[in-house]
Amino acid sequence: MKMNKLLRIFAVAAALCIALSGCGVKTQYAYGEDAPSLKDAFSDDFRVGAAINTWDIEDPNSNNCKTIVKQFNTLVLENESKPESIHPEEDRYYFDKFDMFVDFCEEHDITPRGHTLVWHSQVPNWFFKDGNGDASAELVLQRMRDHITTVVTRYKGRVKSWDVVNEVIGDDGQLRFSEWSRLVGDYDGDGDKYDFIEEAFRAAREADPDARLMINDYSIEASEDKAIRMYTAVKQMLSEDVPIDGIGFQMHIGKGQDPDQLRKCFEILGRLREIKPDLIFEVTELDVNCYGWNQPAEDVKLTKDFIKEFNKTYTDTFTVLKELSDEGYLDSVIMWGLHDGVSWLNNGHKNYPMLIDSDLKLKEAAYEVMELAG
Repeated sequence: MKMNKLLRIFAVAAALCIALSGCGVKTQYAYGEDAPSLKDAFSDDFRVGAAINTWDIEDPNSNNCKTIVKQFNTLVLENESKPESIHPEEDRYYFDKFDMFVDFCEEHDITPRGHTLVWHSQVPNWFFKDGNGDASAELVLQRMRDHITTVVTRYKGRVKSWDVVNEVIGDDGQLRFSEWSRLVGDYDGDGDKYDFIEEAFRAAREADPDARLMINDYSIEASEDKAIRMYTAVKQMLSEDVPIDGIGFQMHIGKGQDPDQLRKCFEILGRLREIKPDLIFEVTELDVNCYGWNQPAEDVKLTKDFIKEFNKTYTDTFTVLKELSDEGYLDSVIMWGLHDGVSWLNNGHKNYPMLIDSDLKLKEAAYEVMELAG
C-alpha cells in the first residue's frame, strides 16, 4: 500500500475515532480544522462535491466557504449557470457568476462541473419564439447551437464536464415532451425525435473536444423501466456517432432506497460499455428525501429509528457507489446542496436530506459513510 494512502487512512481514522468516541456520535463542524473530510476519505475512489451558489463563496472567511474548501473537491452551480440565468435575452449573456465560480474552483484546486446547457425548465421563452409565433426548427436549433458554443467555448479547458442535456426522459419512460422536442421534432427524418439532443452534443463537442459530455436524468437509478429507456436512447445515439461520454445519475433518492435496485439500474446502463468502453458515470445531484415524494401533513420526527434508517440509506448507497468506482464506472459524486438548510427539498416541510446539517455539522451518516472508505 502506498505511503500517501496509509497516511490518508490514518488521518481519517483518527478524526473518526475522536468524533465517534464515547456513547454517542459527537458531531463536528464540517469546516473544523480537526474534522474529517469527505473528499479526503474518498480520494482513492471518486471526487465528492456539492451544488453551491456564488453567495456561498463571496466571503472566503464565511463558514459556508470554509466548509466547501474543507469537504469537497468538485462543485456545480445549483442555478446560476442555467440558461435563464446566463442568457436571459438573445443578444445578452451574463457570465459574472459563472466566471466567479470557475475562478474560485481553480484557486482551490476544485473540479468545476457545468450544469446545464439544455433543459425543458429554466430556459427563456425567447429560444422558442419568432415574433408572436413559434420559431422554426431551424431557428430553435441555431439558437441552441449558438448558446452552447458561446458558453462552452468561454470555459474551454476549464470546465471539464458538462450536463449537455438534462431530464429528457419523462416519467413514462418516453422522450419528454418539451418545447425542444415539439419544435425540433424529427428534424433529420430518421424516424426518432432525438434530434435536438444529438445537435446539442455535437455543438458541445465542437466547442471543446476534450470536455466530458453527459446526459443527465433523474430516477434512472431507481426505475428499471426508465433505465432501459435511457439505455435504448443512448445506444441508438452512440450508433449514430453522437458524442455522449457518460450518464449523469441525479439520484434524488428516498429514505429506505433499495441498494439492489440501484445495482440493477447501474447494471442496465453499464451495458452501454459494450458499445463505448470508456463510458463513465457521474452522480450529479445526490440527496435522501426524508418524506418520500408525497409529503405528509406533519413534519418528520427525528427519532433514533428514523435516523438509523436514514444513515443506513446513505451507507447502503455509498457502498454501491464505491463498488462502481472499484469497477471503473464512477469517478464523481455530487450532493445537491451544501447543507440541510438550503436543500431544494425544504418544500413546505423541513427536510434533512444531506450529510451536513443546517448548523454546518457533519451528521452521523457522514461519519458512517466515511468509515466505508477505509
